[in-house]
Amino acid sequence: MDEVQRLGELLSANQRNEEHKHQQFHADLARWESSILSLYEQIEGWMAPLKSSGQMLFEYEPHQAQSKGYPDENSPFHTQRMTLSFAARQVVFIPDAMGAKGLISVSATGLSVHAQEQVSLTLATEGGEWQMTRRIGVKESATHPFTADYFARQLQTLVPQHPV
Repeated sequence: MDEVQRLGELLSANQRNEEHKHQQFHADLARWESSILSLYEQIEGWMAPLKSSGQMLFEYEPHQAQSKGYPDENSPFHTQRMTLSFAARQVVFIPDAMGAKGLISVSATGLSVHAQEQVSLTLATEGGEWQMTRRIGVKESATHPFTADYFARQLQTLVPQHPV
């Protein structure tokens, strides 16, 4: 086989590989966006009685997540951030840019009374199960399944307690 033909085969194989990576990225990107919107729908469903009674308000605004690979307005990570307002408090869910191998995570602000504590949700399985992790500095606490009851307990700690 002559070297020009070999080079042509290498270039064709490289092009197929790049096309596959491009297709996989866009498939992961669609899953990223869909998973975030499903999370929001799930939370709204859990809190529907509070929303309908006027005790909780949901607001959405456009969000463009950024990462080292996509640090500016060219980021392909277009979605929404969701804000829950209740008892003069706000909890904001801010999607992170998609991580390696399609990792999906969402930062949650306002879920802690400690300014240094970071709270994040990570999609744990393809089945749509989310996990919540709290971190203070470099110390990570336990990870918990993100369920309606667990989330409601987290929100209860934010409601001011007044003696009756």
